[in-house]
Amino acid sequence: MSSDNRFLRATFGRPLVWVGAVWIAVGVLWSVMAVIEPSGFRVFMAVLWLVLGGSMLAVALRDKKRGLGRYQR
Repeated sequence: MSSDNRFLRATFGRPLVWVGAVWIAVGVLWSVMAVIEPSGFRVFMAVLWLVLGGSMLAVALRDKKRGLGRYQR
């Protein structure tokens, strides 16, 4: 197991694709709220949800492609 794979497992576990997509959707909602009524907290939360959701989605898609994590064959 490479050190990159260990870092991803320790950080994100074994995510599913839909979980990453939901996190991104929550980030989009925070972004809309930040546009409607701007505040530093809302912008921070939007960026946080989008970055974590995108990372989780990338890990899940990588696992699905390689047949790892929850997508073991």
